[in-house]
Amino acid sequence: MMSFSFNISPLVWTLLAVGFLLGLTYVVWRWLRTQQLSKFVTEDEVSREYLDELPPVSIIVDACNETDQLVRFLPLVLNQEYPEYEVIVITDSAAEATSDMLSEMKSQHPNLHTTFTPHGTRSLSRKKLALMIGIKAAKHDIVLTTNANCRPTSDQWLRLMARNFVPGIDVVLGYSHYRYHRDKRWARRWRILDTVTTATQWLGSAIAGRPYRGTTDNLAYRKQLFFDVNGFARTMNLTWGEDDVFLCQIARGDNTRVELAAESQLSVYYENIFRAHRLLRTRRDFTSRLVPRRAFIEHAAMSWLLWLAHAAFITAAILAWPNAAVLIAAVVALIGLWVTVTVATRHDCRLLQAPPLRLTVPALTLARPLINANYRFRELRHKKTNYTTYI
Repeated sequence: MMSFSFNISPLVWTLLAVGFLLGLTYVVWRWLRTQQLSKFVTEDEVSREYLDELPPVSIIVDACNETDQLVRFLPLVLNQEYPEYEVIVITDSAAEATSDMLSEMKSQHPNLHTTFTPHGTRSLSRKKLALMIGIKAAKHDIVLTTNANCRPTSDQWLRLMARNFVPGIDVVLGYSHYRYHRDKRWARRWRILDTVTTATQWLGSAIAGRPYRGTTDNLAYRKQLFFDVNGFARTMNLTWGEDDVFLCQIARGDNTRVELAAESQLSVYYENIFRAHRLLRTRRDFTSRLVPRRAFIEHAAMSWLLWLAHAAFITAAILAWPNAAVLIAAVVALIGLWVTVTVATRHDCRLLQAPPLRLTVPALTLARPLINANYRFRELRHKKTNYTTYI
């Protein structure tokens, strides 16, 4: 039978104190991350200086057998409300249907240009090759990369990205997300949480002046930077790395901006979201070892701290059983922790246009380190596919 008493052993008091301090540390850290993102979107982006006279831009669209997506989304790219820009579409040389469709669109849009990747380039990353061809073909100083399966949600997308190229700014990190409402498979909420958590990690680091990642779905930079670092020479032996390893070569805290206005974010179409998310995670886990580790270490440390807080509360409750005072104290502390984290997560979801997460946040957050370990195990089993000789 349970009792209620404050006559508790020093060990139990210590465990409760440790659990509370660890939990409080995690809550403060988590809330500061959310406030950093919120302040940036609601205050910093609104008040900072932007260009009045917008520069010419070359939009590079990577498309490989993407006829359906091009038909749906390329018109949105071609009809941006912007004074001067060109669109360069890079296709697969064997995609005749895509070529026919683009020829018809070129007659209506003189700023549309096309080129293709040579057939049989198995020893090169097709993605990097397409970007290199597009960048070399670009006639303007600023290039904005995207993919055929990316849908601008507004005709202001290009204007919002390009307005950031004030003197001294050479790189602009945009944001893209998959179409959440199309994800109907199991573990849907996990993919939402993982997408939002990963995004707040690299976006928050960039906002703090430590950029280490972007996404070629929505990334702009001055073309000369590409040639200054010899393009993708550093990762030519890797299938991936064009949006994190390459970015680390050209981006610094003083020459990079983040653009997170709602109309600047792109919606990405995947036929199989479950598979796409898994592949993207595996690829990023592989290349993450080649970028600064500070953000990864910080998040890993906080995950361990969260687990230790739970372990301290659970151990205290077990040692003090059947004292209800200890159990109540532990439960109240954990409820306070998870209410705060859930509110913070929902706030991040709103800022990044993701569906809100509620009761599943505690379980998914605790499980994330274990699921991440599973991804890394998968990456080890398929490690060879990350090298271009296996494309």
